[in-house]
Amino acid sequence: MVIVLATATGCKDDSTSVVSHATNPELVPTMTTTDVQTVISDSGHTRYRIVAPLWNMFEEAKEPHWTFPKGVTCEELDDNYKTTTTIKCDSAYFDKNKSLWTLTGNVRMTNAENDVVLTDELLWDQHAHKLYSDAFIHIEKQGRIIEGYGYESNERLTTYQLRQVEAIFPIDEKRMPHPGSGNATPRAMQ
Repeated sequence: MVIVLATATGCKDDSTSVVSHATNPELVPTMTTTDVQTVISDSGHTRYRIVAPLWNMFEEAKEPHWTFPKGVTCEELDDNYKTTTTIKCDSAYFDKNKSLWTLTGNVRMTNAENDVVLTDELLWDQHAHKLYSDAFIHIEKQGRIIEGYGYESNERLTTYQLRQVEAIFPIDEKRMPHPGSGNATPRAMQ
């Protein structure tokens, strides 16, 4: 990184000094952006909308990556730009070479059918078009709640499997908070 310092000592002397300052590309972002609202294309089609309060890009790092230390909301869009899946989390890390997202802290996914998935950690492989986690997971789908460990799903949350199911029970609509109310975190995750 080169920093240019300009000094004005009078009307006749317009001198410029160049100071070289080495930075560590693993620790210092190439670019930092605040209050981000952007779309990302895949194969020439707009596929994702990202909203984040802080986005750090480490493009010069040995393994180029992005960080979202204050959380991120990502929406997958269909060909008509309608949201098919929404994912929110407290922080995220994106490995550019692997197209792999690591989402952590209060991860909440919803799809077009209003199915809800809650967990504390989720990996999203964009090349394989799948979501997976070994963490505790809470799923609200088709009038029932399923909880367990070891989750794998497609990006739209339409097919999934749990490796270790801990509980399955029907949703009592009168007693359960609405998934959009922010009060749907299961007891085991609190």
